[in-house]
Amino acid sequence: MICVQNGIYYTMNLIDSHCHLYSLSNVKDAILHARDAGITKAVVVSENLQTMEQTLKLRDAFPEFVLPGLGIHPVDVLSISHNEWEKSLSFLKIHAHEASCIGEIGLDYKYATTEEEKERQRGALHAQMEVAAENHLPINLHSRRALRQTMEEAITFHKKTGLSALLHWFTHSQKLLRRTNEENIFVSVGPSILFSEEALNCAFAIDPKLILVETDTPVPFNGKPSNPACVAEVADKLITNNPEKQLTREKLFDNTQRYLKKP
Repeated sequence: MICVQNGIYYTMNLIDSHCHLYSLSNVKDAILHARDAGITKAVVVSENLQTMEQTLKLRDAFPEFVLPGLGIHPVDVLSISHNEWEKSLSFLKIHAHEASCIGEIGLDYKYATTEEEKERQRGALHAQMEVAAENHLPINLHSRRALRQTMEEAITFHKKTGLSALLHWFTHSQKLLRRTNEENIFVSVGPSILFSEEALNCAFAIDPKLILVETDTPVPFNGKPSNPACVAEVADKLITNNPEKQLTREKLFDNTQRYLKKP
C-alpha cells in the first residue's frame, strides 16, 4: 500500500507479528480496519487444538491477510490431559507444513509453580521446537515470569537450527535485551509502549534490525481490547520517539519478513 503525505510517497505496509484474531467477534471488520491503518498481514498464533483449527479456517477465509501460527500455549499444556496433548501435538505435526511459524509456545511460570509443572512445559516446548526444526519454521515464544529461561531456549534453538526465534512482548529487561541483540533473537513490542515509559525505553534497547511490532489482540489496553490496527500506533510511537534509531515502517516490515523467511 502506497500513501502520500506532504507530497512524499511512502509505504504503509506493516505486519502484526503476534495476535489471536479468532478471539474477535467480527474478524472481517477487524481486518478491514487494519488494512485502512496500513496493516497488510497478521501472524495469528494458536493456543490449543481448537484454536489451531480456527487459525487454519481463518487462513482459508482470509489468505491474503492471515499468516497462521500453530502451537500449544504453555498455560494450555498444564490444563489438558496426556491424551489431549498427544492429539494436539499430532495435529501440529500433520499441519505444520501449512504454518508460517510455530507458536504461541514457550514457558509461563506464573502458572507453572512446581518443578513438575515447569518440566511439563519445558517438555512441551522442546517437542514443538522439534516440529519447527523439522519443518524449517521460526518460533513465536511466550515468556511470562520465565524471561531468562525462555530467552535461553530461543538462543539454543537459533544456534542449533539457524532458524529465527521471536520473543513476543519481551520489553521488561534492558539487560536481557542486550543478550538477545548479541544472539540475533527477534523481539516484538506491543501497545504497552503507548502507555508505559519503561516499556518504551526497553523497546529502544532492541537492535533496530531485530525489532517487530505486535498487538497480542484482543488483550485490552487503556480499557479497550486491542486489534491488529493498533500495530500502526505502536510502529509510529517507535519511529517518532527515537529518530536516532532511524526506524521506519519499511524497516519494521522487512524485519518481520526476515523473521518469517524460510531458509
